[in-house]
Amino acid sequence: MEDLIGYDQIIEKSMRHVIYDILKNVEKNGLQGGHYFIISFLTKYPGVSIPASLTEKYPEEMTIALQYQYRSLVVEDEQVKLSLSFAGKFEKLVIPFKAFTSFADPSMNFALKFSLGYEDIEDLMQNDFHADEAANSSAKKSKKPIDLSAKVISLD
Repeated sequence: MEDLIGYDQIIEKSMRHVIYDILKNVEKNGLQGGHYFIISFLTKYPGVSIPASLTEKYPEEMTIALQYQYRSLVVEDEQVKLSLSFAGKFEKLVIPFKAFTSFADPSMNFALKFSLGYEDIEDLMQNDFHADEAANSSAKKSKKPIDLSAKVISLD
């Protein structure tokens, strides 16, 4: 049966909003207690801005830790901006939430994993990134079954 409602897009959007809320809290209050985040994202996703040296080193996907060596965290509606230390030098990163492939807080055994991959980018580039209709259109084109059990993972 064809999903005419777009459940997977609704779930993905909700999960990205959870990350927005978490990072907005950290922007306001700082990282408290033992919390820290492991974030993976697609380095060539439209809107991602990282130094060329990092793009060369991580041509497809990059994983960062948000714990001690970050500053200037700014959380916007569609993206997060921050400076992160690499080999003792702070570099500016801009990462749209839609580029995230996973987000985890190992201190709480909390993790989210997204199904977006590079195979989806071509479809997205032909549509409006901000329109839910585009996501629904993309879902209608895809005949792949969606495994929602893979959306949330647990770290032991």
